[in-house]
Amino acid sequence: MRAKRARWLWLCALVSLFILCSCGTPGAPQPPSLNLAKPISDLQATRTGDQVTLTWTIPTQTTDGASFRHRGSTRVCRAIDQVSIDRCSAIATLPASANEKTASFNSEIPSQSNGPSDYATYAVEVLNDRRRSAGLSNQVKIPTTVVSHLSGSPKIQVTEAAVIATATVVPREPSLQQALELRRKEKDTDLETTVAQRPLDLPEGEAANLELRDENFVWEKKYDYRVVLVASAKVPGSTVVFDADASAPIEVLVHDVFPPAVPTGLQAVFSGQTPGQQPDIDLTWNPNMDRDLAGYFVYRRRQGEPATAANRLNPQPVTTPSYRDIDVQLGNTYVYSVSAVDERGNESKRSEETSEQVPK
Repeated sequence: MRAKRARWLWLCALVSLFILCSCGTPGAPQPPSLNLAKPISDLQATRTGDQVTLTWTIPTQTTDGASFRHRGSTRVCRAIDQVSIDRCSAIATLPASANEKTASFNSEIPSQSNGPSDYATYAVEVLNDRRRSAGLSNQVKIPTTVVSHLSGSPKIQVTEAAVIATATVVPREPSLQQALELRRKEKDTDLETTVAQRPLDLPEGEAANLELRDENFVWEKKYDYRVVLVASAKVPGSTVVFDADASAPIEVLVHDVFPPAVPTGLQAVFSGQTPGQQPDIDLTWNPNMDRDLAGYFVYRRRQGEPATAANRLNPQPVTTPSYRDIDVQLGNTYVYSVSAVDERGNESKRSEETSEQVPK
């Protein structure tokens, strides 16, 4: 009986030892997570006009590498003319976000700080559900100085040489480096490019009309044009370039309704008659320099006929400034004129007429 009891006790001891060995975790016990969000490190700030936009990535981990589950609110901090923020002076408190990966916040430039050297420093602080945090994000600085601005909407004009934008600018703070840009975006695309720029070197005072030209457009395309006033201001540690003001996009169809220049210098010379061959008259004129020139049309009438009786001799444009008329008769005098035509079929007025006689 005693032996049976001893075996039973020995078996229970083995089972207990197995349970202890399989359930335990080697090493020192770990402290519980404090659930403090890892501070944001990619805060960015941009200024457009009098508005500042902050963007950042919402943290998903805690300072000890655990998943940040118990999220609280986010405080947006700002200081005026301070190199760094030691304690958060919140200008807004944003509610916790459950699913978004990024966040943004828009703020107006503070009206009390608009001198040429004024700036604002921004940071954000993410709290947990117990209103605790691991500290502020990286800090960014934005100039708050007053700058020049646009008055009204720019006027856009399409000419044969350029798309011309005329904007009214009210100059302010001439000590800042400022420039006016014309930006173009092709319809149904996201790529916007600067096609013209001029420095803004106006004295502070009355509004001025300034012109910007886009000479590299493509005919028959739709574009969105914007006039943007760009400013550059120093903040501690860097120089910030920002869009101080911008017009709304203006849609323009660059439609070509402009004919080439009228040809000049037309001359007609009877080339003589080789025995057994048809007589001819050679025509020459000055070349047209339009970049979209397709060629020339030649018109002819007999002397004494009205100008409206002139017929076009070539069904397709000739591409060189010369033409040989071989359909002439002895004893007749012919009157010629020439027009230029572009790639879209716009035809110029006819040149001044010239005449030549075919001897009998």
